[in-house]
Amino acid sequence: MKQAGLCCLALCCTVSLKVRAQQDCRDVLPLIITDEKTGEGIPGAAIGTGSLQALTDADGHGLLEGLCTGKLHLHVEALGFVPLDKDLAFSKGDTLRLSLKTADQTLDAVEITGHKQVLNTTTSVTTLHQEELDRLKGGNLATILTAIPGVNMLQTGATIGKPVVNGMHSNRLLVLNNGIRQEGQQWGSEHAPEIDPFIAQSITVVKGAEAIRYGAEAIGGVVLIEPPALPTDKSIHGELNLVGASNGRAGTVSGMLSGNLAKLPALSWRVQGTLKRSGNLETADYFLDNTGSKELNYSAALGYSKEHFGFDLFYSHFDTELGIFKESHIGSIEDLQAHIANGRPFDNGSFYYSIDAPRQQVKHNLLKANGHVHLNDYLHINMQYGFQTDNRREYDIRRGGRSSIPSLNLTLYTHTLNAYLEYFNGRQWKAMFGVDGIYQQNSYDGASATRQLIPDYNTNGLGVYAIGKLIKEAYQVEAGLRYDYKYLTALGYRDKQLYGGRHTFGSLSGSLGIVLPFSDKWNLRSNIGTAWRPPTVNELYSDGLHHGAAAIEYGDSTLNPERSVKWINSLAATPLPWLNVNLDVYAHYFKDYIYLYPTGQFEDRLTGAFPTFVTKHTDARFLGADLSAGIHFLKHADYTIKGSMVRAKDISAGKYLPMIPADRLSNALKWSFNPGKVAQETYVQLEHVYVAKQTRYEPGSDYAPPPDAYQLLNLSAGTQLQWKRHQLGINFAVDNLTNTLYKDYMNRFRYYAHDIGRNFILRLTYRI
Repeated sequence: MKQAGLCCLALCCTVSLKVRAQQDCRDVLPLIITDEKTGEGIPGAAIGTGSLQALTDADGHGLLEGLCTGKLHLHVEALGFVPLDKDLAFSKGDTLRLSLKTADQTLDAVEITGHKQVLNTTTSVTTLHQEELDRLKGGNLATILTAIPGVNMLQTGATIGKPVVNGMHSNRLLVLNNGIRQEGQQWGSEHAPEIDPFIAQSITVVKGAEAIRYGAEAIGGVVLIEPPALPTDKSIHGELNLVGASNGRAGTVSGMLSGNLAKLPALSWRVQGTLKRSGNLETADYFLDNTGSKELNYSAALGYSKEHFGFDLFYSHFDTELGIFKESHIGSIEDLQAHIANGRPFDNGSFYYSIDAPRQQVKHNLLKANGHVHLNDYLHINMQYGFQTDNRREYDIRRGGRSSIPSLNLTLYTHTLNAYLEYFNGRQWKAMFGVDGIYQQNSYDGASATRQLIPDYNTNGLGVYAIGKLIKEAYQVEAGLRYDYKYLTALGYRDKQLYGGRHTFGSLSGSLGIVLPFSDKWNLRSNIGTAWRPPTVNELYSDGLHHGAAAIEYGDSTLNPERSVKWINSLAATPLPWLNVNLDVYAHYFKDYIYLYPTGQFEDRLTGAFPTFVTKHTDARFLGADLSAGIHFLKHADYTIKGSMVRAKDISAGKYLPMIPADRLSNALKWSFNPGKVAQETYVQLEHVYVAKQTRYEPGSDYAPPPDAYQLLNLSAGTQLQWKRHQLGINFAVDNLTNTLYKDYMNRFRYYAHDIGRNFILRLTYRI
């Protein structure tokens, strides 16, 4: 694999030399569109030059591709602002910042090519744009998001990971896939979000408690996955991604095509698909048996847009099969205790692609329909319907040749309906009024003839909210209020006994935030918000083996809803031309915080022996800070530092909480240059990552103490080859360069094995 990667890199470099003399008409121009009065980024601004068009994201950032270096005429329009026409000249590497004046009356000529609920919040927001995503492709969503300070990863072995934001994960962290709440996380924390990251043009993490906009599950933050906007020009746009990795001998191919109809230019389309295969992963010393995976995903979108209205349809399918590390499903309590004491498998394993029991099959389908209408110059309404199906099958090692029969087969159906009315007077007042509805039905296939992990259940939910924002030159103030109601009924059999119950939950949430743009160099955001979260069915009624985590978990049907208050302050500063700093400091207090606690006991089941965990609740406090800073020195060199820390405590018992991320610090030195007209954005980067030992831990409270601190070196390099309308991105990386043998505290399989070792990764991205 390593030799193949080097050959591909050499071949691409040869292509670079051959096309160096050709005219470059594939330049990229980043733009930032802001409000002239407030300096705030303007989302949804339409940027055009000739046949090329782009839309700005939630932060006012846009990207024009396919340009020729030199002069161009730029036209910018946004609802509530005076259109801008400007002639300018640009060079490679430039970033253009433009400001728009607010209009006394919005012009009717503005064409809205796409519409989404504007994320224009007073809390901390970080976005990974296309350039950063190109350098991270091939990993799962959680791995990609760890590039953001304050985001860690909760792992269940080497194949399952989910993001952790400021210590919050699973049902406290809401994931929006193209505007739809991802609902496949209702069965527990031992499986990853069913999302293909290749669909995303940007991924945004909101660290505040965004419960007002999005509902109770946003108590810990929000992750927004945004695909590219549907095109409005007559060209066909295409993208092909190839990723190869040495660890697991993995290969991924993903493609995307989009365009519109020449005879009906208001109608646009996009199709996308991904195929991925990986074998057993390897630590620095040994293979992890049965850790292969297969993945097949695809999606399609269709949109129709006119001057004052539009609609779009979106469908996606996610299908994965995952092997569960064999040494986590062990035959007897004595063997399990011996494996935990040893801290690694007793043999070195081997490589193979086949996936045996224990394994999982997960399928997720999403259908979205969205429409918007501009009622007048200041008022528009948006309605959205989403339908999801989630099916999860778990296969254990079973006697009598029954390993091919799922031991657990769960299906979840979710309907969501959202509508909101947004008002902006073109000057200083913005307001939003919305209503959200949800209906879910979960069913268990009894043909598997094993113990029912959770009961069948139905849920109904309704939320109404209002948000207002005042925009002044010296400050911005935002306030919001929301009420949510949820009804849950659950019914199942446990040892031939009927169990379950009815639960009704309801509560108010509120938020207040302010933005203080002291100057173009200093910006402070402060937001305080209350939030709540009803307990999920797995927290209430779990009774059995959570397959992916290789753990027996027990719920508590008497749980109360979590209630919290979070105050987060974010400072963004560029005090010197060569220095930028971003600092987030937060305090998060919980009433009835729900968590899993290790009992220290083991249980024998037909499929093996497993550690046991019980669901508990307490009052808790989370304090923390996230830092990122960049220094530009010499002509081509940049140094960046990122760090995060969380201090979590059970304040009722005066003890530390389990499974809280340890302190993390990373340093990176990057050398960037442009060797010619064709080869652009060339870079070489060396990164050092340090993760401390988690010392805020109750001795003897877990099956194994927290692992030692570890350090990793990561090396990466890349370039962009551009000619005419073609662009080829090449990124080569070596993760864990020194092949360090280590364990991470946030990996639930650290009892049995180490994390993965050195990994060579080659990423190729071709665009037209």
